Amino acid sequence: MGDMRKIEESAKPVYVIESIPVGGDHAVSPEEIAREGIPTPAHLRIGPELGRGAMGHVHPTLDRNLLRHVALKRLDLAHTVHEMYVGGFIAEAQMTGQLEHPNIVPVHELGVTKSGVPYFTMKLVQGGSLDTWLRDPWRAPGSEERIEQGLEIFLKVCDAVAYAHHRGVIHRDLKPENIMVGDYGQVYLMDWGLAKLTKTRPASGKSAQMEAKGPVGTPMYMAPEQAAGDPDKMDERTDVFGLGALLYEIVSGRCPYGDIQKINVMVKMARKGQVVPIEEATKSIPVPMALKEIVTRAVQPRPEDRYPTVLELQEAVRSFLRGGLHLPTETYEAGQVIIEEGAQGDRAYMIVSGSCRAYRTVDGTEETLATMHAGDAFGEMALLLDEPRAASVVADEPTTVLVLDKKTLDEGIGGGGWTAAMVRAMAQRFHDLEQQVRESGIRR
Repeated sequence: MGDMRKIEESAKPVYVIESIPVGGDHAVSPEEIAREGIPTPAHLRIGPELGRGAMGHVHPTLDRNLLRHVALKRLDLAHTVHEMYVGGFIAEAQMTGQLEHPNIVPVHELGVTKSGVPYFTMKLVQGGSLDTWLRDPWRAPGSEERIEQGLEIFLKVCDAVAYAHHRGVIHRDLKPENIMVGDYGQVYLMDWGLAKLTKTRPASGKSAQMEAKGPVGTPMYMAPEQAAGDPDKMDERTDVFGLGALLYEIVSGRCPYGDIQKINVMVKMARKGQVVPIEEATKSIPVPMALKEIVTRAVQPRPEDRYPTVLELQEAVRSFLRGGLHLPTETYEAGQVIIEEGAQGDRAYMIVSGSCRAYRTVDGTEETLATMHAGDAFGEMALLLDEPRAASVVADEPTTVLVLDKKTLDEGIGGGGWTAAMVRAMAQRFHDLEQQVRESGIRR
Protein backbone atom coordinates (compact mmCIF):
# COMPACT_ATOMS: atom_id res chain seq x y z
CA MET A 1 0.00 0.00 0.00
CA GLY A 2 1.31 3.47 -0.87
CA ASP A 3 2.09 6.26 1.53
CA MET A 4 -1.24 7.71 2.75
CA ARG A 5 0.42 11.11 3.17
CA LYS A 6 1.11 11.24 -0.55
CA ILE A 7 -2.52 10.45 -1.25
CA GLU A 8 -3.60 13.27 1.04
CA GLU A 9 -1.11 15.70 -0.46
CA SER A 10 -2.32 14.91 -3.96
CA ALA A 11 -5.91 15.66 -2.98
CA LYS A 12 -6.31 19.41 -3.39
CA PRO A 13 -9.90 19.48 -4.55
CA VAL A 14 -12.27 22.33 -5.01
CA TYR A 15 -15.26 20.22 -6.02
CA VAL A 16 -18.87 21.21 -6.47
CA ILE A 17 -21.36 18.85 -4.87
CA GLU A 18 -24.98 19.77 -5.55
CA SER A 19 -23.83 23.37 -6.22
CA ILE A 20 -22.03 23.55 -2.86
CA PRO A 21 -18.20 23.78 -3.04
CA VAL A 22 -16.23 21.49 -0.76
CA GLY A 23 -12.58 21.69 0.19
CA GLY A 24 -9.89 24.38 0.26
CA ASP A 25 -11.17 27.80 1.32
CA HIS A 26 -14.76 26.59 1.11
CA ALA A 27 -14.53 24.31 4.13
CA VAL A 28 -16.25 25.47 7.32
CA SER A 29 -14.38 28.07 9.37
CA PRO A 30 -12.58 27.37 12.68
CA GLU A 31 -15.07 29.66 14.41
CA GLU A 32 -18.02 27.63 13.10
CA ILE A 33 -16.29 24.40 14.10
CA ALA A 34 -15.89 25.67 17.67
CA ARG A 35 -19.39 27.17 17.87
CA GLU A 36 -21.31 24.25 16.31
CA GLY A 37 -19.18 21.35 17.51
CA ILE A 38 -18.44 20.25 13.92
CA PRO A 39 -16.22 17.15 13.76
CA THR A 40 -12.62 17.77 12.67
CA PRO A 41 -11.10 14.39 11.69
CA ALA A 42 -7.96 15.04 9.64
CA HIS A 43 -9.15 12.98 6.68
CA LEU A 44 -12.49 14.79 6.30
CA ARG A 45 -12.96 18.16 4.63
CA ILE A 46 -16.40 19.33 5.73
CA GLY A 47 -18.38 21.82 3.66
CA PRO A 48 -21.18 24.24 4.58
CA GLU A 49 -24.36 22.71 5.95
CA LEU A 50 -26.69 21.09 3.41
CA GLY A 51 -29.66 20.79 5.74
CA ARG A 52 -30.77 20.12 9.28
CA GLY A 53 -33.46 18.27 11.16
CA ALA A 54 -34.75 18.45 14.70
CA MET A 55 -31.49 17.12 16.17
CA GLY A 56 -28.93 16.69 13.40
CA HIS A 57 -27.08 18.52 10.65
CA VAL A 58 -25.88 17.24 7.28
CA HIS A 59 -22.76 18.47 5.46
CA PRO A 60 -21.22 17.59 2.09
CA THR A 61 -17.78 16.23 2.88
CA LEU A 62 -14.65 15.05 1.09
CA ASP A 63 -13.10 11.87 2.47
CA ARG A 64 -9.43 12.60 1.71
CA ASN A 65 -8.36 9.02 2.38
CA LEU A 66 -10.69 7.44 -0.18
CA LEU A 67 -10.91 10.51 -2.44
CA ARG A 68 -14.67 10.42 -2.58
CA HIS A 69 -17.51 12.72 -1.70
CA VAL A 70 -19.78 11.69 1.17
CA ALA A 71 -22.49 13.21 3.34
CA LEU A 72 -21.67 13.71 7.01
CA LYS A 73 -24.44 13.77 9.58
CA ARG A 74 -23.71 15.05 13.09
CA LEU A 75 -25.74 15.45 16.24
CA ASP A 76 -26.50 19.01 17.30
CA LEU A 77 -24.01 20.09 19.96
CA ALA A 78 -26.82 21.09 22.35
CA HIS A 79 -28.18 17.55 22.34
CA THR A 80 -24.92 15.87 23.34
CA VAL A 81 -25.73 16.39 27.03
CA HIS A 82 -28.76 14.09 26.70
CA GLU A 83 -27.95 10.38 26.81
CA MET A 84 -31.20 9.54 24.98
CA TYR A 85 -30.30 11.67 21.96
CA VAL A 86 -26.70 10.47 21.81
CA GLY A 87 -27.82 6.83 22.11
CA GLY A 88 -30.50 7.33 19.48
CA PHE A 89 -28.07 8.96 17.04
CA ILE A 90 -25.51 6.17 17.40
CA ALA A 91 -28.26 3.56 17.12
CA GLU A 92 -29.43 5.22 13.87
CA ALA A 93 -25.94 4.93 12.40
CA GLN A 94 -25.53 1.32 13.55
CA MET A 95 -28.93 0.21 12.27
CA THR A 96 -28.54 1.98 8.94
CA GLY A 97 -25.05 0.54 8.56
CA GLN A 98 -26.42 -2.99 9.01
CA LEU A 99 -29.27 -2.53 6.52
CA GLU A 100 -27.34 -3.30 3.35
CA HIS A 101 -29.87 -2.80 0.57
CA PRO A 102 -29.81 -0.99 -2.80
CA ASN A 103 -32.57 1.39 -1.65
CA ILE A 104 -31.09 2.23 1.76
CA VAL A 105 -28.27 4.74 1.79
CA PRO A 106 -24.99 3.02 2.84
CA VAL A 107 -23.09 4.22 5.93
CA HIS A 108 -19.29 4.40 5.67
CA GLU A 109 -17.98 5.53 9.04
CA LEU A 110 -19.15 6.22 12.62
CA GLY A 111 -17.20 8.31 15.09
CA VAL A 112 -17.39 10.55 18.16
CA THR A 113 -15.34 13.74 18.56
CA LYS A 114 -13.36 14.63 21.66
CA SER A 115 -16.16 17.01 22.63
CA GLY A 116 -18.65 14.15 22.51
CA VAL A 117 -20.37 14.93 19.20
CA PRO A 118 -21.25 11.70 17.36
CA TYR A 119 -21.20 11.72 13.56
CA PHE A 120 -21.33 9.31 10.68
CA THR A 121 -20.65 9.51 6.96
CA MET A 122 -22.80 8.01 4.23
CA LYS A 123 -23.22 8.03 0.49
CA LEU A 124 -23.89 11.48 -0.93
CA VAL A 125 -26.94 11.16 -3.18
CA GLN A 126 -27.01 13.35 -6.28
CA GLY A 127 -30.63 14.32 -6.70
CA GLY A 128 -33.51 15.68 -4.67
CA SER A 129 -36.16 14.58 -2.22
CA LEU A 130 -39.43 12.95 -3.22
CA ASP A 131 -41.08 16.00 -1.67
CA THR A 132 -39.45 18.20 -4.33
CA TRP A 133 -40.28 15.63 -7.01
CA LEU A 134 -43.96 15.66 -6.08
CA ARG A 135 -44.15 19.44 -6.26
CA ASP A 136 -42.86 19.62 -9.82
CA PRO A 137 -45.70 21.28 -11.83
CA TRP A 138 -45.03 18.86 -14.69
CA ARG A 139 -46.24 16.04 -12.42
CA ALA A 140 -49.64 17.34 -11.43
CA PRO A 141 -51.88 15.07 -9.31
CA GLY A 142 -53.86 12.74 -11.54
CA SER A 143 -51.39 12.93 -14.44
CA GLU A 144 -50.13 9.72 -16.01
CA GLU A 145 -46.51 10.82 -15.42
CA ARG A 146 -47.05 11.36 -11.70
CA ILE A 147 -48.88 8.09 -11.12
CA GLU A 148 -46.68 5.90 -13.30
CA GLN A 149 -43.32 7.29 -12.16
CA GLY A 150 -44.50 7.85 -8.60
CA LEU A 151 -45.60 4.24 -8.22
CA GLU A 152 -42.25 3.01 -9.55
CA ILE A 153 -40.51 5.07 -6.85
CA PHE A 154 -43.03 3.81 -4.29
CA LEU A 155 -42.26 0.16 -5.14
CA LYS A 156 -38.55 0.75 -4.50
CA VAL A 157 -39.33 2.32 -1.12
CA CYS A 158 -41.43 -0.77 -0.36
CA ASP A 159 -38.40 -2.92 -1.16
CA ALA A 160 -36.34 -1.00 1.38
CA VAL A 161 -38.99 -1.11 4.10
CA ALA A 162 -39.74 -4.81 3.54
CA TYR A 163 -36.03 -5.62 3.88
CA ALA A 164 -35.79 -3.57 7.08
CA HIS A 165 -38.79 -5.44 8.49
CA HIS A 166 -37.06 -8.71 7.65
CA ARG A 167 -34.12 -7.48 9.72
CA GLY A 168 -36.40 -6.49 12.61
CA VAL A 169 -36.44 -2.71 12.08
CA ILE A 170 -39.45 -0.42 11.57
CA HIS A 171 -38.79 3.08 10.22
CA ARG A 172 -41.64 5.12 11.80
CA ASP A 173 -40.97 8.30 9.82
CA LEU A 174 -41.90 7.52 6.24
CA LYS A 175 -42.50 10.77 4.37
CA PRO A 176 -41.45 12.35 1.04
CA GLU A 177 -38.68 14.41 2.69
CA ASN A 178 -36.96 11.19 3.82
CA ILE A 179 -36.83 9.68 0.35
CA MET A 180 -34.10 10.73 -2.06
CA VAL A 181 -34.62 10.34 -5.80
CA GLY A 182 -31.33 10.24 -7.71
CA ASP A 183 -30.66 11.61 -11.15
CA TYR A 184 -30.38 8.14 -12.68
CA GLY A 185 -33.28 6.26 -11.15
CA GLN A 186 -31.77 5.64 -7.71
CA VAL A 187 -34.18 5.74 -4.78
CA TYR A 188 -32.93 5.82 -1.19
CA LEU A 189 -34.89 5.68 2.05
CA MET A 190 -33.12 8.01 4.46
CA ASP A 191 -33.19 9.16 8.10
CA TRP A 192 -33.59 6.15 10.37
CA GLY A 193 -33.37 8.34 13.48
CA LEU A 194 -36.83 7.29 14.73
CA ALA A 195 -36.45 3.64 13.75
CA LYS A 196 -37.27 0.96 16.30
CA LEU A 197 -36.07 -2.58 16.70
CA THR A 198 -38.82 -5.17 16.89
CA LYS A 199 -36.76 -8.29 17.58
CA THR A 200 -33.96 -7.16 19.93
CA ARG A 201 -33.19 -4.32 22.27
CA PRO A 202 -31.59 -1.11 20.93
CA ALA A 203 -27.93 -1.30 19.99
CA SER A 204 -27.18 1.63 22.30
CA GLY A 205 -29.32 0.70 25.30
CA LYS A 206 -32.83 1.17 26.64
CA SER A 207 -32.35 4.92 26.99
CA ALA A 208 -32.12 5.33 23.22
CA GLN A 209 -34.70 7.56 21.61
CA MET A 210 -36.39 4.64 19.85
CA GLU A 211 -37.79 3.45 23.19
CA ALA A 212 -39.16 6.82 24.30
CA LYS A 213 -42.90 7.10 24.88
CA GLY A 214 -45.02 9.81 23.30
CA PRO A 215 -46.04 10.67 19.72
CA VAL A 216 -43.32 9.76 17.25
CA GLY A 217 -42.98 10.60 13.58
CA THR A 218 -44.32 13.40 11.39
CA PRO A 219 -47.96 14.31 12.16
CA MET A 220 -49.08 14.50 8.52
CA TYR A 221 -48.08 10.85 7.97
CA MET A 222 -48.54 9.32 11.44
CA ALA A 223 -50.42 6.11 12.04
CA PRO A 224 -52.88 6.37 14.98
CA GLU A 225 -50.70 4.14 17.15
CA GLN A 226 -47.76 6.51 16.57
CA ALA A 227 -49.84 9.48 17.65
CA ALA A 228 -50.98 7.53 20.75
CA GLY A 229 -47.33 7.22 21.70
CA ASP A 230 -46.92 3.64 22.98
CA PRO A 231 -43.85 2.15 21.21
CA ASP A 232 -44.89 -1.38 22.21
CA LYS A 233 -47.98 -1.10 19.99
CA MET A 234 -46.00 -0.08 16.91
CA ASP A 235 -45.06 -2.83 14.49
CA GLU A 236 -44.63 -3.48 10.76
CA ARG A 237 -48.22 -2.37 10.11
CA THR A 238 -47.25 1.08 11.39
CA ASP A 239 -44.94 1.40 8.39
CA VAL A 240 -47.72 0.05 6.16
CA PHE A 241 -49.73 3.11 7.18
CA GLY A 242 -46.73 5.35 6.49
CA LEU A 243 -46.37 3.86 3.03
CA GLY A 244 -50.11 4.26 2.52
CA ALA A 245 -49.75 7.94 3.45
CA LEU A 246 -47.00 8.28 0.83
CA LEU A 247 -49.22 6.60 -1.73
CA TYR A 248 -52.10 8.88 -0.71
CA GLU A 249 -49.98 11.94 -1.51
CA ILE A 250 -48.65 10.51 -4.79
CA VAL A 251 -52.22 9.87 -5.91
CA SER A 252 -53.98 12.99 -4.62
CA GLY A 253 -51.34 15.62 -3.95
CA ARG A 254 -52.66 15.89 -0.40
CA CYS A 255 -51.88 14.35 2.98
CA PRO A 256 -54.20 11.85 4.72
CA TYR A 257 -55.29 14.29 7.42
CA GLY A 258 -56.06 17.15 5.05
CA ASP A 259 -54.60 20.64 4.85
CA ILE A 260 -54.62 21.47 8.57
CA GLN A 261 -51.49 23.41 9.54
CA LYS A 262 -51.66 23.18 13.34
CA ILE A 263 -49.51 20.27 14.52
CA ASN A 264 -51.46 19.65 17.73
CA VAL A 265 -54.73 19.42 15.79
CA MET A 266 -53.18 17.05 13.28
CA VAL A 267 -51.81 14.81 16.05
CA LYS A 268 -55.32 14.62 17.56
CA MET A 269 -56.75 13.69 14.15
CA ALA A 270 -54.06 11.05 13.75
CA ARG A 271 -54.77 9.63 17.22
CA LYS A 272 -58.43 9.24 16.26
CA GLY A 273 -57.61 7.92 12.78
CA GLN A 274 -59.57 10.71 11.07
CA VAL A 275 -58.20 10.14 7.58
CA VAL A 276 -59.88 12.18 4.84
CA PRO A 277 -61.42 9.60 2.45
CA ILE A 278 -59.33 9.32 -0.70
CA GLU A 279 -62.53 9.74 -2.76
CA GLU A 280 -62.90 13.23 -1.30
CA ALA A 281 -59.24 14.09 -1.84
CA THR A 282 -59.40 13.01 -5.51
CA LYS A 283 -62.91 14.15 -6.47
CA SER A 284 -61.54 16.70 -8.95
CA ILE A 285 -58.86 14.51 -10.54
CA PRO A 286 -59.07 11.20 -12.45
CA VAL A 287 -57.80 8.31 -10.32
CA PRO A 288 -58.70 4.67 -11.05
CA MET A 289 -60.98 3.09 -8.47
CA ALA A 290 -58.60 0.12 -7.99
CA LEU A 291 -55.81 2.47 -6.91
CA LYS A 292 -58.08 4.34 -4.51
CA GLU A 293 -59.08 1.03 -2.94
CA ILE A 294 -55.40 0.19 -2.32
CA VAL A 295 -54.83 3.55 -0.64
CA THR A 296 -57.96 3.18 1.47
CA ARG A 297 -56.90 -0.17 2.86
CA ALA A 298 -53.32 0.93 3.52
CA VAL A 299 -54.38 3.91 5.70
CA GLN A 300 -57.04 2.20 7.77
CA PRO A 301 -56.98 3.48 11.38
CA ARG A 302 -56.91 -0.02 12.90
CA PRO A 303 -53.69 -1.94 12.16
CA GLU A 304 -55.61 -5.21 11.68
CA ASP A 305 -57.61 -3.64 8.83
CA ARG A 306 -54.51 -2.65 6.83
CA TYR A 307 -52.38 -4.83 4.60
CA PRO A 308 -50.67 -7.16 7.09
CA THR A 309 -47.24 -6.77 5.43
CA VAL A 310 -45.44 -4.36 3.15
CA LEU A 311 -45.01 -7.14 0.60
CA GLU A 312 -48.79 -7.53 0.27
CA LEU A 313 -49.24 -3.79 -0.20
CA GLN A 314 -46.45 -3.83 -2.77
CA GLU A 315 -48.02 -6.72 -4.68
CA ALA A 316 -51.36 -4.90 -4.80
CA VAL A 317 -49.66 -1.89 -6.39
CA ARG A 318 -47.77 -4.11 -8.83
CA SER A 319 -51.01 -5.81 -9.85
CA PHE A 320 -52.56 -2.41 -10.44
CA LEU A 321 -49.62 -1.39 -12.64
CA ARG A 322 -50.09 -4.56 -14.68
CA GLY A 323 -53.81 -3.94 -15.02
CA GLY A 324 -54.31 -0.78 -17.02
CA LEU A 325 -52.49 2.24 -15.63
CA HIS A 326 -51.36 3.28 -19.09
CA LEU A 327 -54.87 3.65 -20.49
CA PRO A 328 -55.72 7.21 -21.59
CA THR A 329 -58.60 9.11 -20.02
CA GLU A 330 -61.38 11.20 -21.53
CA THR A 331 -63.80 13.60 -19.82
CA TYR A 332 -67.44 14.17 -20.81
CA GLU A 333 -69.83 16.89 -19.70
CA ALA A 334 -73.30 16.11 -18.32
CA GLY A 335 -75.65 15.15 -21.16
CA GLN A 336 -72.84 14.29 -23.59
CA VAL A 337 -73.27 10.97 -25.41
CA ILE A 338 -70.23 8.68 -25.04
CA ILE A 339 -71.40 5.82 -27.29
CA GLU A 340 -74.43 5.71 -29.58
CA GLU A 341 -76.73 2.77 -30.24
CA GLY A 342 -76.23 1.27 -33.69
CA ALA A 343 -72.85 2.90 -34.29
CA GLN A 344 -69.69 0.90 -35.00
CA GLY A 345 -66.97 1.15 -32.40
CA ASP A 346 -63.67 -0.36 -31.34
CA ARG A 347 -63.31 1.10 -27.82
CA ALA A 348 -64.50 0.20 -24.35
CA TYR A 349 -64.68 2.44 -21.29
CA MET A 350 -64.31 2.25 -17.51
CA ILE A 351 -65.68 5.04 -15.34
CA VAL A 352 -63.08 6.72 -13.12
CA SER A 353 -65.35 9.42 -11.68
CA GLY A 354 -68.90 10.56 -12.30
CA SER A 355 -71.86 8.47 -13.51
CA CYS A 356 -73.47 7.41 -16.79
CA ARG A 357 -76.80 6.07 -17.99
CA ALA A 358 -77.15 3.27 -20.54
CA TYR A 359 -80.36 3.18 -22.58
CA ARG A 360 -81.99 1.79 -25.72
CA THR A 361 -84.49 3.59 -27.91
CA VAL A 362 -87.70 1.56 -28.32
CA ASP A 363 -90.48 3.02 -30.49
CA GLY A 364 -88.96 6.45 -30.10
CA THR A 365 -88.78 6.24 -26.30
CA GLU A 366 -85.58 5.93 -24.25
CA GLU A 367 -85.57 2.76 -22.13
CA THR A 368 -83.00 3.01 -19.32
CA LEU A 369 -81.00 -0.20 -18.91
CA ALA A 370 -78.60 0.75 -16.12
CA THR A 371 -77.00 3.60 -14.19
CA MET A 372 -73.25 3.17 -13.88
CA HIS A 373 -70.72 4.67 -11.48
CA ALA A 374 -66.95 4.70 -10.83
CA GLY A 375 -65.48 1.25 -11.48
CA ASP A 376 -68.18 0.15 -13.96
CA ALA A 377 -67.26 -0.71 -17.56
CA PHE A 378 -69.27 -0.51 -20.77
CA GLY A 379 -68.84 -0.94 -24.52
CA GLU A 380 -66.65 -4.03 -24.13
CA MET A 381 -68.39 -6.07 -26.86
CA ALA A 382 -67.07 -3.69 -29.51
CA LEU A 383 -63.53 -4.79 -28.64
CA LEU A 384 -64.25 -8.42 -29.42
CA LEU A 385 -67.01 -8.56 -32.01
CA ASP A 386 -67.62 -6.51 -35.14
CA GLU A 387 -71.15 -5.65 -34.06
CA PRO A 388 -72.98 -2.30 -33.86
CA ARG A 389 -73.42 -0.81 -30.41
CA ALA A 390 -76.38 -2.43 -28.64
CA ALA A 391 -77.17 0.65 -26.51
CA SER A 392 -76.29 4.29 -25.98
CA VAL A 393 -74.44 5.66 -22.96
CA VAL A 394 -74.73 9.28 -21.82
CA ALA A 395 -72.93 11.11 -18.99
CA ASP A 396 -75.33 12.02 -16.17
CA GLU A 397 -72.76 14.41 -14.68
CA PRO A 398 -69.17 15.44 -15.52
CA THR A 399 -67.55 12.04 -16.01
CA THR A 400 -64.00 10.79 -16.59
CA VAL A 401 -63.40 7.40 -18.20
CA LEU A 402 -60.44 5.18 -19.01
CA VAL A 403 -60.39 4.19 -22.69
CA LEU A 404 -59.32 0.77 -23.99
CA ASP A 405 -59.14 0.26 -27.75
CA LYS A 406 -58.93 -2.96 -29.75
CA LYS A 407 -55.22 -2.58 -30.53
CA THR A 408 -54.31 -2.24 -26.85
CA LEU A 409 -56.49 -5.23 -25.96
CA ASP A 410 -54.88 -7.38 -28.66
CA GLU A 411 -51.44 -6.50 -27.34
CA GLY A 412 -52.55 -7.36 -23.81
CA ILE A 413 -54.10 -10.76 -24.57
CA GLY A 414 -51.70 -11.94 -27.21
CA GLY A 415 -53.30 -10.77 -30.46
CA GLY A 416 -53.91 -13.88 -32.53
CA GLY A 417 -52.92 -16.39 -29.87
CA TRP A 418 -55.10 -18.96 -28.15
CA THR A 419 -55.92 -16.61 -25.25
CA ALA A 420 -57.42 -14.05 -27.63
CA ALA A 421 -59.33 -16.77 -29.49
CA MET A 422 -60.78 -18.07 -26.22
CA VAL A 423 -61.87 -14.60 -25.09
CA ARG A 424 -63.55 -13.92 -28.42
CA ALA A 425 -65.32 -17.30 -28.39
CA MET A 426 -66.70 -16.58 -24.91
CA ALA A 427 -67.83 -13.14 -26.00
CA GLN A 428 -69.56 -14.57 -29.07
CA ARG A 429 -71.39 -17.13 -26.94
CA PHE A 430 -72.54 -14.43 -24.52
CA HIS A 431 -73.66 -12.29 -27.44
CA ASP A 432 -75.65 -15.16 -28.99
CA LEU A 433 -77.39 -15.87 -25.68
CA GLU A 434 -78.29 -12.20 -25.29
CA GLN A 435 -79.75 -12.16 -28.80
CA GLN A 436 -81.87 -15.24 -28.04
CA VAL A 437 -83.25 -13.64 -24.89
CA ARG A 438 -83.97 -10.41 -26.73
CA GLU A 439 -85.77 -12.19 -29.61
CA SER A 440 -87.74 -14.32 -27.16
CA GLY A 441 -88.96 -11.18 -25.45
CA ILE A 442 -90.03 -9.67 -28.75
CA ARG A 443 -92.05 -12.80 -29.74
CA ARG A 444 -93.93 -12.66 -26.45
